[in-house]
Amino acid sequence: MRRVLLALVLMAASLVAAAPAYAASGTVVLKFYDSAGNGTELTATQVKTVMHGTGGSDSDALLDPATLQDVKEYPLYKSGSPARWRFDIPGQAVAFAVNWPTTRGYSTVIVDHGGGGFTSGGTIVFNHEAARDAKRRLDAALAVRTDYVHSAAFDNAYAGAASNLSSADAATTDADRGKYGQRALSAVHTAYDLLLSEYGPAYAKAHGTGPWMGLTVDNVTAYPGWASLASTLTSPFGWVRIVFDPGADHGDVEHYRAAVNAAHAAGLKVLGQPIDSTFASGYTRAQYLARIKAYVDAYPGVEAWEVANEVNGCWVDGYTDSSGTCNGTLVPANDRIKNKIADAAAYIRSKGSAQVVLTLYWQLGTDAATWSTFNWARANLPAATRQNLDVVTLSTYVEDAPMGLAFDQVMRALQAEFPAQKIAVGELDYWSSDTTKAFWAFNQSDTLAGRRAVAAQYYAAALGYARSVGGCFWWYFVQEVPGDSALQAAIRGVTDRLT
Repeated sequence: MRRVLLALVLMAASLVAAAPAYAASGTVVLKFYDSAGNGTELTATQVKTVMHGTGGSDSDALLDPATLQDVKEYPLYKSGSPARWRFDIPGQAVAFAVNWPTTRGYSTVIVDHGGGGFTSGGTIVFNHEAARDAKRRLDAALAVRTDYVHSAAFDNAYAGAASNLSSADAATTDADRGKYGQRALSAVHTAYDLLLSEYGPAYAKAHGTGPWMGLTVDNVTAYPGWASLASTLTSPFGWVRIVFDPGADHGDVEHYRAAVNAAHAAGLKVLGQPIDSTFASGYTRAQYLARIKAYVDAYPGVEAWEVANEVNGCWVDGYTDSSGTCNGTLVPANDRIKNKIADAAAYIRSKGSAQVVLTLYWQLGTDAATWSTFNWARANLPAATRQNLDVVTLSTYVEDAPMGLAFDQVMRALQAEFPAQKIAVGELDYWSSDTTKAFWAFNQSDTLAGRRAVAAQYYAAALGYARSVGGCFWWYFVQEVPGDSALQAAIRGVTDRLT
C-alpha cells in the first residue's frame, strides 16, 4: 500500500510562464471549456483548478500514443493574450494526457489526435478533441467484442455520445464545440464503463480464464471472521492476499501460520506479500532476498507470491521525508528494487509451482516520467527478470491517479508490454484515509457510493481481457467491507456473474 506520495513538490512544475528550451516541430494551443458542458471557456487559472481536483498535483504529459510511455513530463506552458495553455511537439508524434472530469468522475484523458498523435501545431478545443478520440476508441473496443450483448443503458449512453459529438462536429463556434464536446465526453465515459463492466464477467465465464476474485488482509487480527466473509464474497474464485507486515511480525515467520491455514480452510487461495512497498526501501538487496526466502520456505502451500509491490513508486527506490513525500534521494544502486525483484523472482521460480506476481503502481503524469508505469517497466524489467514473472498487476488508487476513460487503453498497453504474462488489477481501494482524495470517481458528493461503484466497476472490467485474471484485491477489506453490506454486494455481484 502506497503512502501519500504524489510528489506535490512538482505541483507547479508544468504551469510556468516560460516555454521549453528544446526545438519543437509545432505548438498546440489548448482551449478548455467547463466540465459541466455549458460552453464557457475557462481561464488558465480555472483550467489549473479543474486539473488539480481537490488538491492533486499537475498531471499533464506527452505520451507515445502506442505504448503510453511518458515522452515529456509537464509540457504545458502559458502564453498569449488571453493566456492559454499550450505544448510544443518534441520532434515526434505525441498524445496529450491530463486528469480531467466527466459526470463519471476524473479520468486520465488521452488526446491522441485520431490515434497517430500530434505531429504539427494548431489550436484545438480540448473537450471536443478528447471526445472524438474517446469515441473512436469506444468504437474500436466494440468492434473487437463482437460477442458483447448490449444493455439498454449502454445503447442510451452510446446514442447520447453520438448525438452530442455530431453537434460538436457541426458547431460553428468554439463555445459550442466545447459544450457539446464535454457532453459527448461524459456520455462516452458512461458507455465505455458499461461496456467494460458488462462484458468482463461474461468474457471470463465464456473463455474459462481462471479468474481471481481477490481481497487483501493487511491486518490478520482486525476482523476475526475475515476468512469466512472472504469466501462468502468470492467463492469459488476466491483469493486472499495476506500482507506479511514487517512492523507486525518482527521477522517471526510463524506469525501468519493461523491466517494462512484459515484461508485454505475456507477454500481460498493465498497470494503472499512478504514486503509491502511502504517498507521496501528500508531493506538492502541481501536483506530483501533473505526475507523473501524465509517466508517462501515457511509456507510452501501458498499458491502465489508477490515479489514486489508498487515497484515504480518513487518511495520504493528512494527515501521520504517525515510527511511521506519522496525527497529525491535514491537508495544505493545495488539496492534498487529492480535487483530485488530479479533475485526474489528467480528464487521463487526455483522452489516449485507457486506463481510469481509483480505489482506496478498505476500513475501517468502525476509524478516524473521516470516513475511513470510503462517507462519504469521498460527501463527496469529486462528479459531475464520477466521470464520469471507469471502475473503482472496494477495497484490502482483512482483518487490519487485517475484511470477512468483510459482503463481499456491501459489494460491493452499492459498486455502488449507483457505478452508472456497474465495481467490483473493487483490492488484497489477508494477514498481511504492515507490517500490524497484529490480526484473523485462516480459520485462527487457521496464517498461511500463512489467506493461501491469503484469496486463494482473495476472488479468486473478487469476480467474482460485475454490473459487477465481480474484480481483487484481490495486493500482495506478487513476495515471497510465487513460493515458495508452494499460494498459486499458490489463484490459478490461480480462473483455471481462468473458462476
